[in-house]
Amino acid sequence: MDFKQMVKKRRSMRKYKQDQKMDDEALLELFTYASMGPSKSNAHPVEFLVVEDPEKKKALAELKRFGTKYLADAPQIIVVMGNDTSEPTWIEEATITSAYLGLLLHAEGYASSWINIREQTNSAGESSEEIVKKLFNIPENYGILCLIPFGIPDEWIQSRKYFDISSKVHKDTF
Repeated sequence: MDFKQMVKKRRSMRKYKQDQKMDDEALLELFTYASMGPSKSNAHPVEFLVVEDPEKKKALAELKRFGTKYLADAPQIIVVMGNDTSEPTWIEEATITSAYLGLLLHAEGYASSWINIREQTNSAGESSEEIVKKLFNIPENYGILCLIPFGIPDEWIQSRKYFDISSKVHKDTF
């Protein structure tokens, strides 16, 4: 499948087969490729934490008011974080890395979704980012961008519909 077709076919999915996980060696390879995106001064401030522990996945399922309940059933979850929040581009670099990671997972036959954590709160109004840091003993100077749950897909989602982008493209002036 060429790159354009892969981008077109990749969809966020929230149901995964429970009995199949990606092995550590394959995951490490994907992290390597996901980290090859643009990086200011080649700093590469993005790090990953892989979550497989059932109790920690249940805790993550309660992380936000909406949209995280399915995390308890995800085979694996990747926490994408920046290792220096004083670096002004950590958010952009972690976002680029996350987008690459989603495409790389798709290319390997895995489905994933993207859950924003930065500047989010749980139902009690507590910072989702601080909850993740405490749950996994992540240092204070790290920033948590998102979670990427993934696995072999166990659902079907309708193909992406084509839309005309021309109304959102401007040339030389707005």
